[in-house]
Amino acid sequence: MTCTSGSVQSVADKTVAAKSQIDKLQAMILAQETDNKARFYAEIAGHLKDAGVTDARELSYSSDIKTEYTSEFSLDKIAAVVTKSLTAIAAAQNPAAQKPAMSPEAIQAYTDVVNTVAEAAKSSSTSSASLSFSMNRLSPGLFAFLYASSINIKDVDTFGSEAVTATAIYYRFMESIDDLKSEASFGAAVIDAKSFINMKTIQAGLTDDLANGKIDIDEWMKKDAQFTEAVNRTRARLGADSFKVGVYLFAPRQAGKESLANQQVVRASILKLSAMGAAYRHVVETSKTRLASSYY
Repeated sequence: MTCTSGSVQSVADKTVAAKSQIDKLQAMILAQETDNKARFYAEIAGHLKDAGVTDARELSYSSDIKTEYTSEFSLDKIAAVVTKSLTAIAAAQNPAAQKPAMSPEAIQAYTDVVNTVAEAAKSSSTSSASLSFSMNRLSPGLFAFLYASSINIKDVDTFGSEAVTATAIYYRFMESIDDLKSEASFGAAVIDAKSFINMKTIQAGLTDDLANGKIDIDEWMKKDAQFTEAVNRTRARLGADSFKVGVYLFAPRQAGKESLANQQVVRASILKLSAMGAAYRHVVETSKTRLASSYY
């Protein structure tokens, strides 16, 4: 599936040049699919090995492309396609297997994961780069993997001052019978617990990008608000499930390291932004408040 945001599509509908540029961009990202798929599968193999899963078999693999302005955050259509595929896979599994990942709350949680992975691929911040790959154990025996890669073009005459980005999302669902046998219960909160810090890492990366002039204040305000909303949704779900937020269930040490890294990134950004004038005061104050409250 290839989908284009309304704002970019409206430009493409008006000029042949814009449509040609978009077609060229999408062709470029499609040309990278073989290499991206190989990289994706290699990441999967490494993560499965680290998790001690040796019998995983593929249930489904697919990829989709989203084209939008770099500042946009509108991946709902792709997230819906991925979660629909996930739902279909779960429905075809052993009817005796537990499927807590299919609850409405878990579907929403996984939608946030898809959006976070895609946004990480678009980000130029080094703090966000590692989040363009995601492994999630959705339920006993069911693993979901995501990988995203982006390329962009900038043509002032055609699209104005903003770059247009094509983001390819690759997703693969796998099953492990040994893992299914080893655990009898699972919860949707596992998805949220793993993605909780990831979304904050994206926010730290956005602040880093702003401080280094890679994005403007309007883009920061828009995307930060969207991720804050997603973080709050996740916190509410985790609270309801009595999980300690901010800690990965399977890798608390890793979570601690990432949290420290995020704090360092934000502190460095505050120093730069503080010297950039009143326009950035809100970002500075918001970042200071978050640090003081252990948000990161």
